[in-house]
Amino acid sequence: MVNVVFSHQESLPMQEFKLDFGTFQFFSDYVTSVINEGANLDIEKLSQLYSLCYDVFEGRNFSIIELRNSSFSIDPLFYMHSEELLKNVKSHAMVVAPNSRTSLSIYESNFIKHCPFHIFHTLSDAINWTQDQLETSA
Repeated sequence: MVNVVFSHQESLPMQEFKLDFGTFQFFSDYVTSVINEGANLDIEKLSQLYSLCYDVFEGRNFSIIELRNSSFSIDPLFYMHSEELLKNVKSHAMVVAPNSRTSLSIYESNFIKHCPFHIFHTLSDAINWTQDQLETSA
């Protein structure tokens, strides 16, 4: 019997949840998010997402990796008023297409003060950085 070890880039998610505003794949210590085109992420929806994260990770530290391949709106004030829901988030990565406009992502980053934040152009770079951040915060 051959024992195969998958890197995080090749591993399958432990769980996947589809909410009315996006799809979320949960791995051992991070979650990836794909938000639906045209969604409006208000404080209620963001609270729903981060409550789900808290439940799935059972109160353990985790990271968020956003896969930004659609256009949607977000209420950045959530990040300033939701300290309790965000206390276990240890890093926040955003993956955007190399030729896309990142101005909204940069604007949103001004509100993410609860953890390190970085924008990437590849998922593998985001995962590697996320793993480094989780090891640093352990």
